[in-house]
Amino acid sequence: MSQERRQFYRVEKNVALEVQRVTADEVKVSLQPAQFEVSPYFELISEVQEIDKLQDDLLHQLNDTNPLLAQLFKLQAEKLHLITRTLANSGLKIEKLTKQSINLSEGGMQFLAADEHYQVGEFLAIKLVFSNPLLGVLLYAKVQRIIQQGQETHIAVSFYRMPENCRMLIAQRVIQTPPERIENAD
Repeated sequence: MSQERRQFYRVEKNVALEVQRVTADEVKVSLQPAQFEVSPYFELISEVQEIDKLQDDLLHQLNDTNPLLAQLFKLQAEKLHLITRTLANSGLKIEKLTKQSINLSEGGMQFLAADEHYQVGEFLAIKLVFSNPLLGVLLYAKVQRIIQQGQETHIAVSFYRMPENCRMLIAQRVIQTPPERIENAD
């Protein structure tokens, strides 16, 4: 990824995170990692988010011609969101995930390595679960830098072959972050 495409902002996000090493061959097999155990709720949330984007455009158009009908559809969507979030909160498995604050941009992230030792150029499979609203993404990444800060080791990765739906979901998380938690990427 080019330096100018480093994605305007980097934000601090609290997430649940699971990281596994993968080979270059594993990364070539699919756009999203299959190494993680995920519940059907994990994928349900992502699919509902994608449908919401399409629905929002249509609702804006409908609101111009028939505001009452648009309001009805918005209420139906809110009801569906409530059901989806409730299902996801009760069934999303995050036992193996480490909860931590990451530095996130649309193109990559930095996280605390804990007791793991990574190498620059190494490929990783990443499972990220955001809260409020609950959302999970599965991504591949490539280690770009290893940053030693006192006793802590932070790993900077760039997302690798990221599916467009995941890019859009992460971009939303970055954009929706309150201004006091945003840093310029310069």
